[in-house]
Amino acid sequence: MKKFSAAIALLLLALPVEAQVSGRVYPERCDDLSWENELVAFRVYGPETQRRGERSYGYDLFLKYPDKGPVLERLYGEQCSAANWSVVDSLRKIDARLAKDFENSFTYHIDHGLGMDCYAVGSTLGCGVAALRVDGAICYPWCYETVDIKENGPDRFEAALTFAPVKIGDDEVIEKRTISLEKGSRLNHCEVCFEGLTEPRELVVGFPMRGTPQEYADVAKGIIAITDPTQGADNGTIFLGVDVSNKCTGTVIADNHFLLTLQINPGETLVYDWGFAWDRTDISDFRDWVEYLCNRAGAQD
Repeated sequence: MKKFSAAIALLLLALPVEAQVSGRVYPERCDDLSWENELVAFRVYGPETQRRGERSYGYDLFLKYPDKGPVLERLYGEQCSAANWSVVDSLRKIDARLAKDFENSFTYHIDHGLGMDCYAVGSTLGCGVAALRVDGAICYPWCYETVDIKENGPDRFEAALTFAPVKIGDDEVIEKRTISLEKGSRLNHCEVCFEGLTEPRELVVGFPMRGTPQEYADVAKGIIAITDPTQGADNGTIFLGVDVSNKCTGTVIADNHFLLTLQINPGETLVYDWGFAWDRTDISDFRDWVEYLCNRAGAQD
C-alpha cells in the first residue's frame, strides 16, 4: 500500500503545473506585452500600437479574481478571435444591436467571471509609468521598441524593454526598463535608466486623476496612492500605488496627474515598485491598500 501511495505521489509530481506567473508578447493584439501572477495582470503597449499612431503611453492593467488562475490567454483568445469578429461583422449588416450584444458576450472589456480590462490608459502615464519632465511638461514615453523576456515563470516574470531614442533638450535619450513580477505580489519591481542624459533632470512617476479620487502621499517613504473609478458601470474601484526607492523631492499635480517628483542624474537608475488592487478582492478599501504599501515598504527597509 505504501509503495502504491508513493507511486501516486510521484505521478502527481510529474504532472505539468500551470504557471501562476507568466507573460508573452501578443502579436495578435498589436504587440502587447502582457503578464500576470495569481493576483494581478498588466500590459505595456508595443511597436504595432505606435506604428498605428495610437497615443497609449502608460501601463495598462487587467482586473482578475485571485481564485481563477491564469486568465490572460483566455481573455486575449476571445478578444482576438477572428471567428468572433467575423460574426460581429456579419451581424452588423443585419442589426447593429445584435452585433453589439454578441460582441459584449466575449469582449474582455466586460467581466464574464475571470476579470476584465476596464482601466483607461490613453495619453496618460497609466498605472505608474515614470517620465522625464522638462520645463513643467511631462515627456510622455511611447510604446516599447524591443523586448527581451528574461524569465517566464513559474514563480517570477521578468522582461527588459528598450524604447526608441527621443530628444530631451539637447540630449538624445534612450529609455531602458526592466520589469519583474513575483508570485504573491501586487506590485511590479521596475528599474529604469535614461541613456544619453548629460545633465540632471526632473523625473515624475504617478497616475492620471479621474473623478474625485482619494489620494495618499508619504514623500519621505517615496509612496503615493490614488483611487480610480474604472470604465463602465458597476466595475468597482481600482487602487493604484508606487513605492520609489530613490530619494523623492515632493508631489505635484500636473497635466491632471498625481505625481511623485525626484531628480535623476546621468547614469543613475530609478528603482521603484508599482501596481494595483481591486476592491472586489481581498483589499476592499483604500485604507487597506495604503497599509499594504506601507507595510511592504517597511519590510524592505
